[in-house]
Amino acid sequence: MKHRPVILSISLVIVVIIMSSFVSRSALGLVVRACEVNSTLTGSPYPCLKIVQGQDPLSSYAVLREPTDKERTILAPLADVSGIEDPRLLAAGAPNYFDAAWRERSAGIGPRAWKGSPPDFALAINAASWRTQDRLHIHMGCETPRFRALLKIHATEIGSIRFTNLRTNVGWWATFRAADDLSNLNPLKLVADGVDGARSNMKNVVVGVFGSTLPDGQHGFYILARIMGANKSRGSAEDMIDPKCASDDPAQQRG
Repeated sequence: MKHRPVILSISLVIVVIIMSSFVSRSALGLVVRACEVNSTLTGSPYPCLKIVQGQDPLSSYAVLREPTDKERTILAPLADVSGIEDPRLLAAGAPNYFDAAWRERSAGIGPRAWKGSPPDFALAINAASWRTQDRLHIHMGCETPRFRALLKIHATEIGSIRFTNLRTNVGWWATFRAADDLSNLNPLKLVADGVDGARSNMKNVVVGVFGSTLPDGQHGFYILARIMGANKSRGSAEDMIDPKCASDDPAQQRG
């Protein structure tokens, strides 16, 4: 074990270099790998916030601040999964990364006091054509006012059995599912099976998951999806998520 400090020093230098540049599309995967190695050697997941080892390699993941924006928190698998287009994620028994991200929502807020309630939390993932890293990662935070307003406007249209085409300019589809958590709801499979053309074109799908409480007190999740076309209009994961959950004003939180 006398070489352990040397190994750690080298690994941390590599992490610093990667995080300072973050230009390569494989950089996030290298950072996650460094976190995994550091966690194994020292028990610390640095520079990640957390490493969770699952029963199989595909279900293991890291939670970390996005290297290029310390306000943003993301969840990424330890396995080499480029994005939601990976066919393993739609197979029987596939890991539900959205469920994992929902369970880690306290890490998404960090040490800041959160004035909202857990149902305000939101998760989103980009299409391959929009993302900058070829390592699946889910953005964690709170819904932005724009998407809060979108859901409010179309609330009466959105059903709980199938996806509804909201007839928006960018082509959003939405459904609401009553549940206290995502343990029995896999948004990726729901989108693949419920949105026209999604399963055969997952690399171009954007997915957002928004915790919500309906006026009748029913708790659940709005699941939004769209298939990105040539027109990259607004609707990325970053557009859906406020990483700070910054508003302390209840009126502002509710839009």
